[in-house]
Amino acid sequence: MLPAIKGDKWQQQRRSRYGAWDDPGVSMFAVVGQEPLDNMLTMMTPLPLGTSDLDKEAYPMIHKTSDADYAVFRTVKFHVEQLVFDRTLQMRPKESQKRIDTEIIRALVKERRSEMVAASRRIQLQRNVPELRDLQLEINVAKTAPERQEEHALGSEAEKQLELQLGKEKLVAEKKTKAFREALMSQLAETTKNRLQEQQETQARERRELLELQKNYALEQSQEAEKLALRRKELQESLKKTTAQKQAALEIEARKNVGRPQRGILDSFGPRTAAFVAKDMKRRADEIQAREINSARLGAELSQIRRDRETNDELFIDLLEREYHAKDSKKFLEKIAAQQAASYANREQVCLQRTAAKYFREQWAAIGNNIPRDSTSFGERQHRLNTGRNAMMHEKNMQCHHEMVELAIANKHRRKADAEATCGITSALAQLQNAEDLAVKEERLRMLRSEPREVLNAIRPFALTASEHTVLNLETSKRI
Repeated sequence: MLPAIKGDKWQQQRRSRYGAWDDPGVSMFAVVGQEPLDNMLTMMTPLPLGTSDLDKEAYPMIHKTSDADYAVFRTVKFHVEQLVFDRTLQMRPKESQKRIDTEIIRALVKERRSEMVAASRRIQLQRNVPELRDLQLEINVAKTAPERQEEHALGSEAEKQLELQLGKEKLVAEKKTKAFREALMSQLAETTKNRLQEQQETQARERRELLELQKNYALEQSQEAEKLALRRKELQESLKKTTAQKQAALEIEARKNVGRPQRGILDSFGPRTAAFVAKDMKRRADEIQAREINSARLGAELSQIRRDRETNDELFIDLLEREYHAKDSKKFLEKIAAQQAASYANREQVCLQRTAAKYFREQWAAIGNNIPRDSTSFGERQHRLNTGRNAMMHEKNMQCHHEMVELAIANKHRRKADAEATCGITSALAQLQNAEDLAVKEERLRMLRSEPREVLNAIRPFALTASEHTVLNLETSKRI
């Protein structure tokens, strides 16, 4: 069945036969069998894969004469192939439509694949980059902000009623609490006032008593100290003189009171009290004097011990310093002696070598070249061996030197190459980082542009950069 094409277009298309006589300029490349000559393309020898884009696919009789002929041949062949392909498609509209559909599908698949790759790259960026995750959180928060405002507006009325009810109850409770608090505070204030007054009075009384006690104690102490000082002096001077007299008086009084009746308590305690006081004062004076003597003796002994210890320490330190200096001086002298001995030995050896060399030079100058030489002698052979050995050693040393120089140059080149590689890696990493930063920046802009203006205005200002504020034309007051 024929396709639905109006008029004679289909008939003309079926009757059209393209051959060599339609376009004489391309007859040598014709493919239709009506032309009198054979198809020239069938006479061309195909070349192996990989060289067909460089070598000429033609009959071996045709030789490339120049680059211009090669370019003309390739151009003409390309146009002929395109012409043949176009004519084939015109003769076969279904295949042409199928080819167009295939190309469209291939382009759509390619575009879809690129979109999927870009989407996966964006998803990967959003997962790996903290900035994009934070921005997505800010966008989500900004999106839910109106909903929260609506919920807040809906719940505000009920909250107000509840707050009014709670306020009334709170006022009643506050009134009761206030009355109770005032009564309690008045009681507490009165109790506190009384307690503070009592505490102040007690503290003042105790302070006065303490001051009086301190004054009395200080006065007694001063008086006692003065009395003790005076009496110590007097007792120390007159103790030896009055002891015998008091003892004799006591004995006489005791003999007198043997046959007498008892007197009153105060009379009986009079002379005994004085004797006891005298004994007590003497005992105290002796104790004080002994304590002072012991203190002076102990202080002198401690001072002497301290001085002896310091003297011993200084002497020990001096001995250690002298021993250290002596050992150091001994080591230094031994080192100098060893150096001098080595210097003397070297000097003697050098002198002997110089003397021997001088002797051999003089002998050689005196004898000259008159010494008969025998090539087969042991000494001559040894001389040749030594000369050859020295030459070989010199050659090896020079070779080692050249190898070391080459190795140093190679190491230098290697270090230079390593440095260049490091610089290349650093620059590549910097380029990758810059590319990633640029991709993150573009992804942020894409994410922001995909959101409505209300969401952008609801985003907190510190979550966006100044350039994003400028590009998105946000409010100036919200810029950082």
